[in-house]
Amino acid sequence: MQYEKIPNGFGNLKAIFFDMDGVIYDSMGNHAIAWNKAFADLGVDFPLEQVYLNEGRTGSSTIQMCFAEKLGRRATEAEILHIYAKKSEFFEELPNPVAYDGMKELMQRIKDAGIAIWVVTGSAQEQLLDGLCNDFAGLIEKDRIVSAKDVRHGKPHPEPYLNALKKSGFAAAEVLVVENAPLGVESAKAAGIRTICINTGILADQILWSAGADAVVKEVKDLEKYLK
Repeated sequence: MQYEKIPNGFGNLKAIFFDMDGVIYDSMGNHAIAWNKAFADLGVDFPLEQVYLNEGRTGSSTIQMCFAEKLGRRATEAEILHIYAKKSEFFEELPNPVAYDGMKELMQRIKDAGIAIWVVTGSAQEQLLDGLCNDFAGLIEKDRIVSAKDVRHGKPHPEPYLNALKKSGFAAAEVLVVENAPLGVESAKAAGIRTICINTGILADQILWSAGADAVVKEVKDLEKYLK
């Protein structure tokens, strides 16, 4: 079902929870390449599309999922540490991701309206987490970020968004989520939060609709119509 516009500007909206990769930063292409190369380092094929389909999982969950599917066994702790270290190494060799056009302006408008901005990400990538508050100084605060370091169960489990609700003190009905990945949509919807999905990746829109998105848009500027 198509998401209804928020009445009277922001209506009863008190907070917007943004995913990071593929929503704030144009970074998913880098993640896909880095994961692909990290698994290839151990002779395991992890296609780019599969990275997008599993976006939002914690690093260890992604590795365990891939091992179970490709090798029929669980990864050891040493293998998890090795693969994630290689993934981080390959990621940092790539050009620094940039924020999507219009994202800062959108967040400024949200802040000016008195709406709290939170980030809920499955990433533990230090390069991005460390730069997030600097890149969005005055808009994103460190204590309003929920990352893979803060949860036991990553997306699609609702824990990341339930954690954000608990920390923020807002009710699900007072929050809007902006996601880009099917597992992220599933996580937010399982937490009872209305969710707009911005499809900046390579997946078909129908995959995002099937995950439960209330709306699917293509660009940051397309989010504006739901906030008028």
